[in-house]
Formats: sequence, C-alpha cells, structure tokens
Amino acid sequence: MDISDIFVIVVGVILLLIQVLILYFIITSIKRMIVCTEKVVAKVTSVIEETKRYEDSKTGKTEYRYYYEVTFEYDYNGQEYNTTRTYSDRSKYSRGDNPTIKINPHNPKETWGIKGDINTLLGLSLGIPLLAFFDILYFSVLSQVF
Repeated sequence: MDISDIFVIVVGVILLLIQVLILYFIITSIKRMIVCTEKVVAKVTSVIEETKRYEDSKTGKTEYRYYYEVTFEYDYNGQEYNTTRTYSDRSKYSRGDNPTIKINPHNPKETWGIKGDINTLLGLSLGIPLLAFFDILYFSVLSQVF
C-alpha cells in the first residue's frame, strides 16, 4: 500500500463522514416535521443582533456579517417553553410578533414551522444529489487507483 492508496482511503472516509452528518440532519428534520403536529401561538420575546467580523487572509478585506438570535416563548398545557433560532435576515421576526408554530405534543420543547426550518431541510435535501455526484467521482478515481 503506497501513499496514493492511503490518500484515497482518507478521502473516502471524510466523504463518508460528511454524508452521515448530512443524512442525520435530514432525518432529524423530517422526524421533527412529522411529530410536531400541535399548533401553538408563540411570542417573540427578544431579537439580539450579533455582528461577526471576517477578514480574508489573502486580500486583507474585512467583511461584517450580521446574525439575529430570536427567542420564542409559548405556552402548552399550562407550562411555559421557549426556543431560540439564529437568522441572517433581520426581517424574519421582530420583538412582539406572534407566529404560529408547531410543537411535538409528547415533547413540547421540540418545534417545527419556525421560518427557516423548511429552508434548512430543502438545502440539506438538495445536498444529497451533490454528494452522490462526489461519490461517483470518488469511485471512478478509486477504480483507477486499484
């Protein structure tokens, strides 16, 4: 076994780990979408703006990105719950908004239907064909090496 064989194996393991993580996020998102059936009205209790500074090491260009941490509070069966989501778009929610969200009636801390959940699921789902493409590419390289 030479160095190129080891390289191909390492790349394969890395691709496998990435795929397992993506599939985990897709499966947990789909599970949340299925089990969160109870609709409740939440209240946006806080919107905290966070600025992150990024500097390109090659060009020296500095870029600022803004994130908004939104906290939702809701009541279910007389008990109060809250959840927090992070967005890159300020216009999603404002303090005092009352969006309707879905919760898991067996685990009310588990939510679905807050803006951004579907976008995340769609993004991850679109990643599967891309990963399949890289798998095909990897196996074609692998077949040439071995």
